[in-house]
Amino acid sequence: MKRKVLVVALIVCSLFTLSAARYDRADGFGIGLSAGYPVAGLALKYGVGNSRLVGTVGYNYNNHFALEAGVQYDLSHSNFNDSPLYLNIGITGAANFSSEFNYFSINVPIGLSFYFRNAPIELFLKLAPGMRIASNASIEPDFGAAFGILFYVN
Repeated sequence: MKRKVLVVALIVCSLFTLSAARYDRADGFGIGLSAGYPVAGLALKYGVGNSRLVGTVGYNYNNHFALEAGVQYDLSHSNFNDSPLYLNIGITGAANFSSEFNYFSINVPIGLSFYFRNAPIELFLKLAPGMRIASNASIEPDFGAAFGILFYVN
């Protein structure tokens, strides 16, 4: 037990010593966690400049494997407590993979990304209106939302 606590403490401490640089925005590859709808799970992001590829691999609320992928563009930014805060918009598609196809959704997420100034960490929040296409070909309004954290490994 003591060994596990020591290993976790060393990992946490090493996160803060990875870089002494001041981050305006973390480009490169980010990995973390996302909690929300339509997919909650492992969040991935790859970005250069104002453009990002985004995705989440995990589960939906019916406990089926689900996948969300799309693109994101940073519209504008400001500073909050000397750290950058970005407003972004994108388009994503999400599907669940149960024993039978239930739905596919297309959403337009509008979000905020907060980057810590002294660490390659992003906190994000997004609201995503869109539409859901069900297995019987019916189209319904859909609304997703998520929040999460990403750690950039570049």
